[in-house]
Order: sequence, then structure tokens, then C-alpha cells
Amino acid sequence: MKATRLIGIMTACVLAMVPLCGAAHAKKGAASKKALPDLGKVMYIGDSITHGFGAPSYRWPLHKIFVDNGIAYEAVGIETGNKSGGEAPGTEYMGVPFTNVHAAMSSQRSYETSGRNHSSPRLDGTDIFDWLGLDKSYEGPRTLKGDVPDTCFILLGTNDLLSDHWNAGLANSVDAVATDMLDKDKGDLSVIVDALRKVNKKARIVVLTMPTWGNIHRGTPNDYGIVHEDFNKKLAAWAKTKKVKVADVNNGLIDVAETEKRWKGYDSFFNAGDQLHPTRQGDIIIAGRVAQTLGLAGRSAGLPRKATAKFDNSATDVYEAASTKTDVTVAKDGLTVAPAGKLVSPWPKNSPTEKGFAVSLVPKVGDGEKGGWETAKGLSVSIGNGAHSGKLTITESYLKWNDDTVLISEDMSNAEGAVRVVWHPGAADRNVPTGFYVWLGDMLVGEALPDDGAGTKGVSVENTSDSSVTAGHFATDATPSAPAPKGYVKDEKILQTLSE
Repeated sequence: MKATRLIGIMTACVLAMVPLCGAAHAKKGAASKKALPDLGKVMYIGDSITHGFGAPSYRWPLHKIFVDNGIAYEAVGIETGNKSGGEAPGTEYMGVPFTNVHAAMSSQRSYETSGRNHSSPRLDGTDIFDWLGLDKSYEGPRTLKGDVPDTCFILLGTNDLLSDHWNAGLANSVDAVATDMLDKDKGDLSVIVDALRKVNKKARIVVLTMPTWGNIHRGTPNDYGIVHEDFNKKLAAWAKTKKVKVADVNNGLIDVAETEKRWKGYDSFFNAGDQLHPTRQGDIIIAGRVAQTLGLAGRSAGLPRKATAKFDNSATDVYEAASTKTDVTVAKDGLTVAPAGKLVSPWPKNSPTEKGFAVSLVPKVGDGEKGGWETAKGLSVSIGNGAHSGKLTITESYLKWNDDTVLISEDMSNAEGAVRVVWHPGAADRNVPTGFYVWLGDMLVGEALPDDGAGTKGVSVENTSDSSVTAGHFATDATPSAPAPKGYVKDEKILQTLSE
């Protein structure tokens, strides 16, 4: 099979005439102090959520995270392509092809993968033992032929629960699926993990939590919690016994403002037709959580990484230069904005913003669940250079782009991560589209977002809520950049479009 590798990072940089290239390592205190080795041969095991239904699946944005962080890997598996709505095999990002190879199939069950139901028509009568060559009687095309996985991502269970056990009653369904999948010795996930370790005892294995879904609702409002919280707690306990990592991919998908249907996903993160399969936005969140579990930094989107402290203008500079200052004060190195307060600040003279620009802040909005979620109002930050502008609204529960696109659901009343908004000039030849990019911490949550048409030139901050909000560490910059990494970065590449 054609490999997906990071080929010649230094060579690629020289050919692109990039001024800066080389190793960039996580700082002391970052999520990963040790160098993460290359991932080697990577196998994705799962159902249609991994296969890609109506969207490329989380494998595509995860590929871009690997490339941005200089992590080499080779995808191996029994299938190529997506069920629908995906990226064509060979599509490149930053010059590195996405081969779209995996071991996932629409409607796949864990018991089919483990071989407990060996006659599955979806898998043509094959299973993990055939794929890995452990069953010597199988000689068909689905044998990996020596491509033993070094890293494996597993996401199974949704079909086991929704299609096979739901009618048994929720509590019984979760117990039945957990028993079948999570028994330490005979459970389907245990069998799959043991098979992987039989061919590679040092295999790095990450199991993803069962993702929630959108407005699928059968029975009582507590269904979501019963299914996802209960099952995923059992999954975490099982993972400890098998010494595998668990990626909590629901963190950010779950609608934190939903008080009736606990653990329900935010609707737009899921396919409108079935409210089950993630959209491209849902895939971005899932990929980000998987990367964090590996100890990796988030995406750089080809931009240089830069700490907010190195931005052009601090909160004080922005405040003093403001043309409008209504109920806004500087508190420490940030801004406090009273209800209906507003600040409008132009770019300093001679700021070359045509190549991009950025704003960074650590917001604190409202009191979250304590006072009832405010989902529409909050701190709005508009930024632009006259030609390109956009608005991020930070409510108690969401980051929202241009008022109507929710990027992630997070309790922003006690958020600790900085929010960064960047207009990125992009690079068509590297498959990096032009538009606005948004990070929460160092996790990319918004990619190539559209302009708002408002024509903002500079930055404006407005509080539309009924209580004061803060924007700590507030700063603007006349050059675009990704946040300084919290996780491990092996090699970074800077886009030619940003060179002098």
C-alpha cells in the first residue's frame, strides 16, 4: 500500500525557500516533556465514524496535526477512502499525501472486528486475526502482509449499542454492550488489543470514547447520560486494566448548556440527516482531543508559533490607542468590560496587516451553570484589516463565529486557555485555505472561517451580556501566528507566503 509519510522535512523547507525550519520542542512544563517517537505504521479501526460518512472523519484533520507537528507515520489497513463526503486518497496537505487507508467500515460492530462473528458480510468474513496474519488459513487481500501496526486508534461500540441492544432497555443495553466489549479477557476490545500486542508488544494503542450524538433522543431525557457517561466510565476502567490510553473525544462535542438532555452533542457538530455522524467541525474537535491524548501540540496551519507576550500591542497599548472607550478598563494585563461596554482600537500606523493579523485573550464570561447558561450574549471580539474581518463571540457555553457558527462547546466561565483569532493568508499550493482560524489553548477549533463583511479595520471589543466580562492577557499582533505549543512538536515548517 502507498505510504503516508513526512518525507524530507528539511528538503521541503529548502525547496519552499522558507527562512526558518528545524526542530521546535515543547517548553518546560508542557504536556509532553519527552520526545514522541514517530508513530510508525498507524492503523485506524472503527465503524462509519472512522470510515467517514458525510465528512472525511477525524483521520483527515488528525493527518494535518501530524504534518504540522512534524510527526511521521504510515497508514495501513484493509480499506481505502470514505463512505461519503471525504478526501480523495492522495490529497496533500503541506506536500504530504493523505492516503486515506484504514480498517473501518460503515455499520461495523466490535464483535465483527474481534472475530466473535466471523461471518460478517461487511468485512467479507475477515477479522483482526486475518488482517494481522495471525490466522494463517486466510490468504486474501485483507492481510496486511507484514505491515504490523506500531500505533492503533480504535473507535467501536456505537452500532453495538444503537443497532443491536437498544430495544432491550437502556440500562440493560449499556450493561450488555459493556459486558460484550469490555470483559478483560473475552471482551471484543480486549481481544482486539491482545491481537495487536501479539504482533507488536510495544504497540501504542489509543481507544476513543464512544462519541455522543446530536438530537437523537429515545426514551427519557436522561438517555444521553445513561449511555455515554455510564459506558465511557466503564471504558476508562477497562483501559486501565489493559494499559491503553483513552481519548475523551466528547470533550467539546457535548453541549454544556443542555440541561435536560445531559451529554447531548451540539447539533451542528453532527450530520443534519442522522444527528449521529460528525460533521467536519465535529471531526476537528475529535482529532484535537486525540492529539492531546498523544501529548501532541495542536495545529499550526503552517504558521509560526508565537507566544502572546511577543505580540505587537498589549492591553494597555490597545486601550490607549482606542477611538472608543465606553465602560472598559485595563485590569492587570487584560480588559474588563462592563455590560454594554465597548472598545474600538485601530491598527498602529504602518502595520502591514495584508499578510495577516491576530488577537489573543483569556476570556472569562458569566458564571456558567450556576446562574443558568447564557448561550447568545457575551464578549464579542471583531478584528479586521478593512479587506478581511470577522467576529468571534464568546458566550458562557460556546465560541461562536460571525454569530451563527458554533466552533466548540466549553464552559467559558472558568476557561483557562487563551483564545486566538487569526486571519491567515493561506497557501493554495499547500492546501491551506485563506480565512480566519481560531484556537482554544493550542487546539485549533476553527479553520478557514469566512469574513463577516463588516469591513472592520483594527479590533473592537463589546460586551452584550448583563454582567462584566474579562479579557485577560489581551493583545493584538500585525502578523499571523499559531499559539505557542502545549504539547510536543518535532519539526515545524513555515509557509513560503509568510517569508520576507
